[in-house]
Amino acid sequence: MRIWWTTVYYEIIKYSKMRSMLLLLTALPLVLIFLLGNAFSQDLKPAKVAVYISDQGELRSGIESFWKDPSIQTYMETLSAASETEVKDLVREGTADYGVVVPADYSSRILTGQSAEWKAYPGRYEERNIAARAVIDSYMSNTNLKLAAMETLGAAYSSSPAASSSDETAKPGEPVFRVGNVSGGKEDVFKSVSAVQYYAAAYLIMFLLYGGMSATLSLMNQRSRGTLQRIYAVPGAFRKAVAGILTGALALAGLQAIVIIGFSTVVYDVDWGGRVGWIALTCLLTAIAGTGLAVTLGSLVGSTKSLQTLFGIVVFVLTFLSGGMVPNIEQMVGGAGKYTLNYWANEVLRTIMYENDPSKIWSGIGILAAIAFCLALIGALRLPKVVKNHA
Repeated sequence: MRIWWTTVYYEIIKYSKMRSMLLLLTALPLVLIFLLGNAFSQDLKPAKVAVYISDQGELRSGIESFWKDPSIQTYMETLSAASETEVKDLVREGTADYGVVVPADYSSRILTGQSAEWKAYPGRYEERNIAARAVIDSYMSNTNLKLAAMETLGAAYSSSPAASSSDETAKPGEPVFRVGNVSGGKEDVFKSVSAVQYYAAAYLIMFLLYGGMSATLSLMNQRSRGTLQRIYAVPGAFRKAVAGILTGALALAGLQAIVIIGFSTVVYDVDWGGRVGWIALTCLLTAIAGTGLAVTLGSLVGSTKSLQTLFGIVVFVLTFLSGGMVPNIEQMVGGAGKYTLNYWANEVLRTIMYENDPSKIWSGIGILAAIAFCLALIGALRLPKVVKNHA
């Protein structure tokens, strides 16, 4: 036991002197969390739309009601204009983000079966142009649907229940108009967590895996210098020393987790769910799995540079397939992410963040534990290839 403790102690001392590595494993994920979390968590501000309705026909009241509908106020702020020229000026000056002009003959052309359109003046911000177009398109689609029904069914349509309810296609209590967004929320690409929570979990797991590689690098370096061979000559010391080196990597992973979780909680205001025990268990299982994966890959290559390259590629692919870089990528990769370590580790952390049902958390931890056990077992079987020159 003394040999094991001594080895762990000196491994920790060694890591504490490797400032560039510590900076890479702790500061880089925090930078990525900050950049990506803030980039995708900004709520879409309502687009200011300058509107001029020159049409005085029968459809004018319906158009005015559309622009005053409370369900679109989340996405649009209507600015009334006195002329088409004023609409252009408001958009050009930046006072309005988008401009719409309803022509004078709009009602007459629609009611006589002719094609008609609104004039649109996009602004400088594409995301607000998209929001404005989406809401306007919803109105146009609804209008075209009613016109097609009137043309097909004639007078029978106007007296049918569908005609009276065609303006309200949403369920009671829900807005008729919706615009997709990429901010945090249960109905967007980040599902039930915010963007910063999503990326905090993803990059914590990714860099815990990188931390697991440090043990294999240490073993390979000591093997090349002959240190392990000298330890092997001491009766009963070899296995304890190797175990101490592996434990030192787990201690480094624990330091990573404490720094990343603590800093993101205090500075970025990330809500990790408050379940410290489950979070610690998830990080431990991830670190064990990362160490086992690194040992397995280390047994297949002959140098530390080859290991770093191969391990980096594997971790990058695992992170990408699990959605750690591109949210909601499951449809693109055909569900391949569910077969990765990162997916289940991320899923457990995100479930801890928003779920109160312990059974759902334990089911994810069970799958993660099975993956960690398999990788650790394979790593243990391949360990002689890493620590011995002629294994």
